[in-house]
Amino acid sequence: MSKDGRSVRAQNIYDEAHKKLVNSAIQLFNSPDVLNENINISLIAKNAGTSVATAYNHFPNKLIDVFGSIFNIGFQKIVDSVTEFNKNNQDPYDQLQAFITIQTDTLIELGNAVREAFYQFREILNSGKWIQGEPYLFLKSICDDYVKKNSDIDGNSLANDIFVLWNGNVYLWMRYNPNFEIWSKFTDEWLVQEMTKIIDKALSLQQ
Repeated sequence: MSKDGRSVRAQNIYDEAHKKLVNSAIQLFNSPDVLNENINISLIAKNAGTSVATAYNHFPNKLIDVFGSIFNIGFQKIVDSVTEFNKNNQDPYDQLQAFITIQTDTLIELGNAVREAFYQFREILNSGKWIQGEPYLFLKSICDDYVKKNSDIDGNSLANDIFVLWNGNVYLWMRYNPNFEIWSKFTDEWLVQEMTKIIDKALSLQQ
């Protein structure tokens, strides 16, 4: 095997191990049998069936690295799914709806893992572990395509309004708690319902 071949194989092994560890963390954060405050690198490694040393090699800054990886893997999945959708549907309105729907589905799939990650947002941002390829910029590119066919719309304002509305819904969903009346209504079903309204709400603000 050539040197380049060995390097590619080593990178593939590293990437697979990384995904396995991140998936282990996601599983633990969503387990009803594990308190989130008890989750650490050692437990993630044990659950993944790998060594603690390997886990620390992937997450030298401990859980901040884990949360950053959850965001990055989740966002890459969103980009891949939206890009595939856009290949078969050139309507920018449908593309915006797909972007929101796919993001929402991914949030729900990640569940408590992404809730915990959002709570650590400032630390993740300051650590440099935030998403490579800011979601807002991806959204802005779709809004720019929408403006090409709808010249009466301001692309920057549309992207900003969608971004604010999306984050507002996520903020409430993050605080879902079945034991408190106020917060018990912000379920996954509530999130799906509210997210379907975002694009039309944002467009109405352009009137």
